[in-house]
Amino acid sequence: MDQYVNPGVQQQIDELTSSKIGHLVIDLAEVTMRVTGAVDSLTEGVKAFGRQIEERLKLENTQWEVIESEHNAKVISLSSQANQAEFDINREKKVLNSELIPRLHELDDILLGLKAKQTDNTQSFQEAEAARNTQHNSFVLTTTEFTDALRNIDEALDLLTDLFKSGEVRAAFIEVSDEQKHKVNKALRQVKANTENFGHQYSSFIQALTNLTEGFNFKDRQVLKEMCDFLNSLRLNIFDALTKAYKDEDSQKQQDELRRQQLTAEKAVFDQQYADFYQEREDKTVRISDVQTMISTREADLKAYQDRLRTENNNYSANLKIHDDIVASVQQELAVLAKALQVVQTPPFLDFLNGRIAKA
Repeated sequence: MDQYVNPGVQQQIDELTSSKIGHLVIDLAEVTMRVTGAVDSLTEGVKAFGRQIEERLKLENTQWEVIESEHNAKVISLSSQANQAEFDINREKKVLNSELIPRLHELDDILLGLKAKQTDNTQSFQEAEAARNTQHNSFVLTTTEFTDALRNIDEALDLLTDLFKSGEVRAAFIEVSDEQKHKVNKALRQVKANTENFGHQYSSFIQALTNLTEGFNFKDRQVLKEMCDFLNSLRLNIFDALTKAYKDEDSQKQQDELRRQQLTAEKAVFDQQYADFYQEREDKTVRISDVQTMISTREADLKAYQDRLRTENNNYSANLKIHDDIVASVQQELAVLAKALQVVQTPPFLDFLNGRIAKA
């Protein structure tokens, strides 16, 4: 330590020269003292320099306010966009999971039920058609048999009538040739064959006819008359049965037509319902795809907003550190200048400068 320097002043000088700006003020003070013999001009210069530093600090703070304002605006905007994206995602997921997908499963069940009804309807139509064909075939067979029986009965009656009218009208017996007897027997056997196919309701007729054909004496006019009466009774019975068969056929045709109309109407309803629900299912499938796409898009948006927000905050933190460092450095410079101004205006410091100049 210089012997001319006050220890207190030396400590202050050491503290000032520990910084570049403080060292610069000490050096300028010495130069100014050498040139002008005083440090007044230096004091004004240091004050002016201090004001420049203050302006630089003010500018830094003003610029930082702009940066911070822009940062806050970006954070608000990105946060709002992220919140909106998250809201959209939750809303669409709710629609997807609580409305669309359950309805799709419900439509699958409805379509499955309608498909079963369509299958049952088709089967019922086929069964009705088969039953009608069976009824009609039975009708054709029955009426054919009845018609054949009536024709054979008429033939037998014609033969028997011819026999009955032959010979003397009052004679108890008539002459019958072998050829006539053969024709009558053939006709009666054919009638018997026909009636055997008609079922148990004709069993008594069949038995009577059997008895007559086996022991019939064609020469006995009374027996011949009884045979004609029997065949007429049988003919009337078969004719009534034939008439009933036609009535039954008409009734069955009407019932079949009504049944077909009913099944056709049901089929039209089932087909329309199936088409409507199937179209709804197609629409729901497209809607689900659209919602899933929207969810994926909004999830990507949300990630982008979050990434940008993270980057913005990271940049803000880095810029804040730079700003704080600048402010701290400038404030430190101002503190050094303020202290320097105090020191250079004190008599001990002036003695220090004079001593250094004299020593030099």
